[in-house]
Amino acid sequence: MKKAADLVREFCEHNADKYYIYEKYSGKGMFGKQCTGIVVKHGNSFMSMIMELTQFLCDNDFDDMALEFEGVTCDDLGLDTIVYFPYMKGDDGWCM
Repeated sequence: MKKAADLVREFCEHNADKYYIYEKYSGKGMFGKQCTGIVVKHGNSFMSMIMELTQFLCDNDFDDMALEFEGVTCDDLGLDTIVYFPYMKGDDGWCM
């Protein structure tokens, strides 16, 4: 089974017209710790992105037993929005 971070990258690649991956994002209250996020390009809905990502994960038989999507948060990036995952496990361990 693929890791959550790999599936998020794949999701962004399949939807490059609307979203792109942001590696090493440090959001509010993270005190310099970094994680992976999805940037939702201006004119697209972050709520639609979450629904599309959820369907993509289901279609790929992903089961979030490690609760990697817990604590999902969003911030503004100018006209874009970033949805980030503070507990998503990366290649070198947990992001936070």
